[in-house]
Amino acid sequence: METVKRLRKYPKIEIVSHLINGLPGETHEMMVENVRRCVTNNDIQGIKLHLLHLMTNTRMQGDYHEGRLQLMSQDEYVRVICDQLEIIPKHIVIHRITGDAPRDMLIGLMWSLNKWEALNSIEMEMRRRGSVQGCKAVKQEFENEKTT
Repeated sequence: METVKRLRKYPKIEIVSHLINGLPGETHEMMVENVRRCVTNNDIQGIKLHLLHLMTNTRMQGDYHEGRLQLMSQDEYVRVICDQLEIIPKHIVIHRITGDAPRDMLIGLMWSLNKWEALNSIEMEMRRRGSVQGCKAVKQEFENEKTT
């Protein structure tokens, strides 16, 4: 938050936050709360939501193979992303809701290789809910916003 405050001195700099969903030990509620804190406590213009990819030659690879690390299913990810989209105010640009990893290095979240299926599933879930970005957002005003 301190960095965001310092950057506000330069109004032409747009701030985009990056969040990774599915970190070890992170619950659905924690992932939604991370987004809520990010969009309500910071004056940001955009957000990128990533998913944790399990890659070869990482410390987490061993944890995964030994059963100490659980990865998100596509259905879990869709629910989390939709819950997050609902609380992100409409004025914040969504730059990313999924990500890519090199196929030859990817161990986990193989479903993420089919990006269009994931994106279509998110869109279908939002439609099923009758939901849109920001429908559950809390109005937040920041010092640099112009009031009329």
